[in-house]
Amino acid sequence: MLNKLKNFSKSKLGAVVVFIVALPFVFFGMGSVFQNKDTNNIAKIDNYNVSTKIFTNHISSLGISTEVIRNNLDQNILEEILSDLLAKKFIELEIDYYDLSFSDEQLVKIIKKNKNFLDQNSNFDRIKYEKFLIENSINASNFEKRLKNRELEKKLFFLLNGGIKVPEFIIKKYYKYENSKIDLRFINLDNFYKKKDQFTDTEITSYIQNNSDDLQRDFIDFDYIKITPKNLIGTEEFNETFFSEIDDIENNIPSFSDLESLLSSYENINIKKKTNYTLTNNDDPFREVFENRFDNGIQIIDKNDFILIFQVKNIENKIPEVTDKNFKNFILTTLVEKQKFDFNKKIFDKINANKFSDADFENVSSNKSLFKNIELNSVKDNNFFEINSVEYIYSLPEKSFLLASDEKGGVYLAKINKIKTQNIDNKKKDFDTYYVKTHEKLKNDVFSTYDLYLNDKYNVKIYSRTIERLRNYFK
Repeated sequence: MLNKLKNFSKSKLGAVVVFIVALPFVFFGMGSVFQNKDTNNIAKIDNYNVSTKIFTNHISSLGISTEVIRNNLDQNILEEILSDLLAKKFIELEIDYYDLSFSDEQLVKIIKKNKNFLDQNSNFDRIKYEKFLIENSINASNFEKRLKNRELEKKLFFLLNGGIKVPEFIIKKYYKYENSKIDLRFINLDNFYKKKDQFTDTEITSYIQNNSDDLQRDFIDFDYIKITPKNLIGTEEFNETFFSEIDDIENNIPSFSDLESLLSSYENINIKKKTNYTLTNNDDPFREVFENRFDNGIQIIDKNDFILIFQVKNIENKIPEVTDKNFKNFILTTLVEKQKFDFNKKIFDKINANKFSDADFENVSSNKSLFKNIELNSVKDNNFFEINSVEYIYSLPEKSFLLASDEKGGVYLAKINKIKTQNIDNKKKDFDTYYVKTHEKLKNDVFSTYDLYLNDKYNVKIYSRTIERLRNYFK
């Protein structure tokens, strides 16, 4: 439930992530990072400033090492830790807002009833309590503070959802939603999409002309050589001599303007030329050459099996020739997907406007063998349609038309012929099970509404420059 409440900050701050990493963390030498007044705060919630000291103390409390932070900077670890801190601050502010309290007397009762601190006669054992604190490297003051905060959080949660009563009719309705059986009649729309070989040259040419700006690609001319021990030093072995020669070549690159002059002293190295080249897929052996095409200097890349040295000579931006098989296949694939989209959208728009009729459904195809029937056994029955489509089907009334999809991306036009309502079993076990499920759903609805409320209630500001300084510190 704590995670649920933390998600209140989701729309403003991103996902809340609580890191538990069993590594020691000590913050040293960070004072210089925050000397200026402008960098003293990392965030602000209304008039409450979240200082860099509060942030660093929070990192320390989570037990995250500097190495873990450094290795995860590109995964936005600092932003995620900040999200966690702000989510906890939201909870604190709400506890203060509702003036919730938890007395020392109540705290003592909870500690003395904790089974971990009881002796064989179920009496509180002070020695067991102190042993627990030592084993967990925490003093009594901090442990009791955490325990008190947890109890205050429980009070807040209870305030939000503790009074929820679930009417019987809602339980029955939810049971029907999840367990009713639905008879569907459907047809696979793949039967009506144009295939690649059905598009004419005129359609291909027309598409290229109408999308010329988007279809232009860079074509490059470049010189290159794949250096191996064999063509460099006359051996098959990647030895110290080979790498020493490679180091010399790399060090000499700034002194030469082209590969010919750079490698002129090596007899067995033949420079190759490639013209009018463009990237066709990410597995292309010259992908790195294309990606570095805007650097016209000599470049060197270690490819494990060989050393690639290259130099881009020319770049031309143009539309590929239709005779290029890869380009033509790309155009045909695009045309197929566009035609699918247009075909599906036409049906969807008609359904959405309540203008799609039984006659329209049956007239999709004169071949009635293409129509199939299926029965869905529950809202979780995704044996044919993917689960999101199933849930959408269950949200619609009888005689509805819709577009549904399967796990492989196939699209189907379907009609709900009949909904066979399933009533909840009067057995107490079934009813109790769905009482809990319905109660949890209502709580989630309350939390979702409360999330929206908090987004309007609190104004959050993040100081990105401070985060960037922190990022630079950990690098």
